[in-house]
Amino acid sequence: MRRVVTTEGHDGRSYILSDGAAATAEVGTMDLDLLWRNDAVPALPADTEVPTEVSFPPPGGVWVITWTIPAGTTGEDPDDIVASTGERPGFHSTESVDVNVVLSGEVVLELDEGEVTLRAGDLVVVNGSRHAWQNRSSEPVRVLSTIVGGTRTPSSLTDES
Repeated sequence: MRRVVTTEGHDGRSYILSDGAAATAEVGTMDLDLLWRNDAVPALPADTEVPTEVSFPPPGGVWVITWTIPAGTTGEDPDDIVASTGERPGFHSTESVDVNVVLSGEVVLELDEGEVTLRAGDLVVVNGSRHAWQNRSSEPVRVLSTIVGGTRTPSSLTDES
């Protein structure tokens, strides 16, 4: 994916700082484009370096990535970047709020109770919930995610049942 980043000079005028291919990484069955990363409240203009280390942002950090799951596979993480529950393939939770937009293909989001099929143009917010991603189709799925690191506290849990 092409990545364009703007900034501003000491005179306050804006310009293009970088324009080129995003860094990439492989995590288990998934391919990632590492588009933006800030591990703390940014000082503007923000740093444009995107480390290739793959994990999840700390509380208050914001990362933007795309990820692809090949046809007929589960988004699994053999390196335990996410907190796998071990209950079923790819089932995990994160300490983050993830805003996911399906760019192409179709993916099934599995939850403890139920699942939903998402297609190109659909958006889902995964609010620290336990979940798994399944590509049950014959085509790869590609998703754009903005991930905001959070802190799980007992007082933040709600019971809507």
